[in-house]
Amino acid sequence: MLVASLRGDGVRVVVADPRCAQRVQDGAGAVAADLTAPTGELVAILRAADLVVLAVPESVALAAAPGLPGLLGPGALLVDTLSVKTRFAHALAECAPDTAAVGINPMFAPDLGMAGRPVAAVVYRGGPAVDRFLGSVSGWGAEIVRLAPDQHDRIVAATQALTHAAVLSFGLALAELDVTSEELAATATPPHTVALALLARIGLGNPAVYRDVQAGNPLAGKARDALAAAVTRLSSVVEHGTEADFEALMATARVPLGHRADEYGELCAEVFRGLTPVPVSMRAEVVER
Repeated sequence: MLVASLRGDGVRVVVADPRCAQRVQDGAGAVAADLTAPTGELVAILRAADLVVLAVPESVALAAAPGLPGLLGPGALLVDTLSVKTRFAHALAECAPDTAAVGINPMFAPDLGMAGRPVAAVVYRGGPAVDRFLGSVSGWGAEIVRLAPDQHDRIVAATQALTHAAVLSFGLALAELDVTSEELAATATPPHTVALALLARIGLGNPAVYRDVQAGNPLAGKARDALAAAVTRLSSVVEHGTEADFEALMATARVPLGHRADEYGELCAEVFRGLTPVPVSMRAEVVER
């Protein structure tokens, strides 16, 4: 996504990847190289670059951090796309404190495009180059949300780690129940249909990406614990509580919506209105069985 956007602005981009032949489709402006063991060719490319983007796993970024000052040219801007920012922020503070650097985290899958979508931005060391780059991201249609490193990881633990954990847990629970995919499709309520769509979106994604969200964020474990505790609390209220207790539980569950509850409610209604009904033939087939 970033390569296409930068090239669309007329920027000359070179992609460096150990698996370059497999991952770069157009074959133009690409070299097979490893950031953690840079060869002479990669070193020359990096020292000549005005902008270096680390679109790599966190383990690679952290391993490369000590050598970055010797690889980057004077005045070069360093950008990362990591889903966790605190550890890399500490690494840069130790290894490259004078390097202009910003971390971005597009809060969406690249195939959706940037228009109107949030991109979290963590400025490690600001300057004109950082401002220009974030200006370019805004020019591509994204909404920049500036965050501190620890703030970023705390929020992402809720918006990504907790959400993904809830959806994957939903799928794992469904797998334990005596229902088929045909039965689910034929009888699904609108909320269940949307939940199945979320399960498909995440379940068909890159496992390494979703594992990184869970394993990399230092606060993801707390989010998963909160999810497990919430299910336990729900079960307890249903089995041992009163109607008033359940009403209070639902009120507590609505608290994170804040003053936007009605807006989210209307958004959900709009999503439901756009759902395509399951064909009658599929419903009939399930009934017959």
